[in-house]
This record gives sequence, C-alpha cells and structure tokens, in this order.
Amino acid sequence: MALNVLLSGLGVLIKLLCGLITNKVLSVQLGPAAFGVWGNVFSLSTLYSAFSNGGIGQGLVARLSKPEQADISRQRWLAGGLAFALAVPIMIAAFHAAFRQADVVTGSRALTPLLVLILALCAAISLHIQSATLANNGAGTNSFVVAVGGMLSLAAYFLLVRPGSVESAARALVVGATLILLLWLIAARATRVPWMPNGGLRQADWHTIRELVPYVGIALAPALVGTAAILAVRATVAAEAGAAAAGLWQGMFRLSDAVIALAQAVVAYVLLPAVFRAESPRRALKGRFRAYALLIGAGYAFGALILWFASAHVVRLLYSDQYDAIAGLLWIELMGDALKALAMPLVTFFIYERRLRLSWGLELLFSCSFLIGCQVLIRHMGLAGAAWAYVAANFALLMVASAVFLGNRDA
Repeated sequence: MALNVLLSGLGVLIKLLCGLITNKVLSVQLGPAAFGVWGNVFSLSTLYSAFSNGGIGQGLVARLSKPEQADISRQRWLAGGLAFALAVPIMIAAFHAAFRQADVVTGSRALTPLLVLILALCAAISLHIQSATLANNGAGTNSFVVAVGGMLSLAAYFLLVRPGSVESAARALVVGATLILLLWLIAARATRVPWMPNGGLRQADWHTIRELVPYVGIALAPALVGTAAILAVRATVAAEAGAAAAGLWQGMFRLSDAVIALAQAVVAYVLLPAVFRAESPRRALKGRFRAYALLIGAGYAFGALILWFASAHVVRLLYSDQYDAIAGLLWIELMGDALKALAMPLVTFFIYERRLRLSWGLELLFSCSFLIGCQVLIRHMGLAGAAWAYVAANFALLMVASAVFLGNRDA
C-alpha cells in the first residue's frame, strides 16, 4: 500500500502543480472579474465530467476489485459501464443545450452543446478505463496518466487562452480532456488492461444495468447539490462583496480543489480499492483510518507552517498581487480542507456501499451548511466569512459521517 500511495501521490502532485500553474495563467490572462466568471464555467464542466459516465466509477471499482469475480461476470460489468459511458454524455449535452439558453448561470454560454458533448464523452470513457485500471491494481499506470494528463491540460491552456476570453479557456478545457482520453487509450493498450468487453455492448444485461443504477442516484448528490451550492456561494460573494471578490474567492477555492484532489487520490486510487479487496471492507477501513488521519494531520501542519511564514509569497507566486487579499485567509481554508479530507474516506465508503439516502443527506448537510454560513458570515466578516463557513460545513460533515460509520456494526 505504501508504494501505491507514493505512486499515486507523485502523480497527483505533478497534476496539482500543473493545475496551480494553470490557475496562474488563467488568473493573469482573464483578470479577477473574468476569473470569477470562469469559475462558473469550470464548475459546470466539473459537474458534467464527474457525471459523464453516470457516476458509476465507484461501482465498477467495487465490483471489478472482487478477487472471486468470474470472467463472464467481469465482462458484463465492463459492458454495462461502457453503455453508461456512451449514453450519458448525450443526455448531458441535451440538458446543457436547454440550460444554456435559460442563461441561469453567468458564463454558461461559453460552453456550446458540442463542446459539452465532446467533454462528456472524453471524460466518460477516460473514467471507464481508469476504473478498470484501478480495479486491476494499476496504481502506477493511473499515476502516470494523471501526471502526464495534467501536463497536457496545462499545455492546452497555455497555448489557447486569450486575454479576457472565457470562451478560449472553455475550448482549452475540452482540448485537454481530449488529450487525456488519448493518453488513457495508449496506456490501456500498453498495459493490456481489460476495459473493453470482449463481446462489446451485447454483453450488458438488465441485471448489470440495474445494479449500477443506484450509483447514478448517489452521484447526483455531489454533482447537482454540490455544484449548485458552489455556484450559489460564488453568487453570494459577488452580491455581498462585489464581482472582484468573487474572483478572489475563486482563487482561494481553486487552491482548496488542489489540496482535496491530493487526498481524493489516496482515497479513490489506493485506500478504498484495497479496502474492498479485503474480506470485511468496513473493518479494513477502520484499521487503516488512523494512519490516514495521521497523514492528513501531518499535511495540515506542514501546509500551515508554510502559510504562517510565506502566505503572501504563495499568493503572488500562484496568482498575482491582485489576489493579495486572500493571503491571510488561506490557513482558514486549509483547516476546512483537512476536515473535508478526514471525512472523505467515510463519505466515499458509503458511496461504494450504494447508500443512496445517506449520500444525499451528507451532501445536503455540507452544501446547506456552507451556503447558509456564507450568507450569514460574509455580511459580518467579508471574504473571511466564506472561509470560516467552509470550515464549519466540513466539521459538521465529518462529525455526522463519523457517527454514522462508527454506529454501524462490522460487516
């Protein structure tokens, strides 16, 4: 496990560094106000990418990771997963075509239905291959693709983004997703990971589809509720503190995305696939959680120490002096990140177990707490209120998820 954690961490670290450089490129090229609008576009694209295969990636990993899995059963799971990966992007593009016309979210018109269709298809097939790779204990392959994919995305943004043009950033996003899919196809061919069912989609049956459907409902919680909350928070910041403040918050939240992505890599690529290969997944997670918590604690201490001495330098390095206002808030945001990272294995475990109502309840708890906290605290504390609301929402999430997990008996 230690080697897999190291490999996954290295790959995600490289991707995060590329993401931070991307933030620098976008924030400088677009400026704070347009960077805030880009935040809406990025939230929508994240929603569509995450839900592009119906959100069934966790289900495929959980099913394909079982050591006793018969080959014919494995082929059916692969066929069922591929059916979702090809069908759901069409529905997403159709939804966006109507949603874009309504112009509910500022910046949504920068994503055309064609761009969304390409983005969703690339993301769906990439997630399908990634799930098969992780279930096949391919942490090294996954790490390589994640790292190189981050570099390719950075190159797309660097070459294609134009000053003040959110539309050019949207096109760069889609080009990056296309390059990542090509990379996954090459990696799967080189490592001979079985991701394409031998009999094609004909091997998918209704039993397989029905078994995967609950994951669609579970994935809708963070996809719809979470994204709606982030869009609402960004709108709240803009209404209470101005458009430029929304751009500043976007810069702070994008750093949180980078931190959470590192924790998510350990959980999704290493911890939970290993847990579900064990005879008792719940007991296995309990046994591994302490080491994971120590890792998160050490990471927070290291990050807080850096911010204590050099937060202003960090902001200017990653963004520009236009973003100096968030320097004193980063340690608060990092505290929220640590709490969210601690809750992540528990929340994701419930997803693997297909606990639909619980997953929705936890997402609603976090999103409502975050949004209400922002509306109350921003009026009294300014932009710092959004950071403290983030901490409070993640603390509530951790407490409730821990109580539910520890309150269940071992399977």
